[in-house]
Amino acid sequence: MKHAVFLVMFFPVFHFAQMETDRPGEGTASTVISPKTIQLESGIIYNRSERGFTSDHLLRFGLTEKWEVRLQTNQNFSDSSESSYGFSSKYNFLPGENSSPSLTLIADTDFKFEEYSFILASDKELTENFGSSAGIGYLKENLENYFFLSFGLDYSFNDRWAIFTEYYGYFNAALSPEHGSDFGITYLASPRLQLDLSFGSNVQNISNQYFLSTGISYRFR
Repeated sequence: MKHAVFLVMFFPVFHFAQMETDRPGEGTASTVISPKTIQLESGIIYNRSERGFTSDHLLRFGLTEKWEVRLQTNQNFSDSSESSYGFSSKYNFLPGENSSPSLTLIADTDFKFEEYSFILASDKELTENFGSSAGIGYLKENLENYFFLSFGLDYSFNDRWAIFTEYYGYFNAALSPEHGSDFGITYLASPRLQLDLSFGSNVQNISNQYFLSTGISYRFR
């Protein structure tokens, strides 16, 4: 569930003309979509370690200026038993205006309430085209407890093209830490449609534990 949860969590937010999406990457933005907005974010991922493909889908509903709820699923094409389904809530405490950092809480769980996470996400605009993000949180997966940490940078070339890079880590008292990084690019095809492409890997074993992802985000209203 780790990738299922965090592919839609802690992505470094684009502060500019880009759509406010939670993909690609292992992270999520701290931004919340506008009230009465419905937005779908979907992607296909190739995982080298599993030698197979998965897909992730996130459906976001904006309730207020500070709060959104979400439905999400991750489908494993090779083994349907590994697919996951869940929901989450995202609440913004600090909007991050006038170059001050933002702060958002994301609570996530599967429908059985067996695997869940609590994440604090923050991002900050450094210049007109350059931003940073950070996150820290806790997740329970396969009866194990993990702490999560991320830091990212993003840069917007213009109204349509932007890039990002990100570090992320999972920490467990009984297991060796898992450190990873990813980077990617987004293209705003229209005000409601954004495309993305990204690459990421576990830094301890890049050749056997990498993933490639491509996706689309569409805002219905």
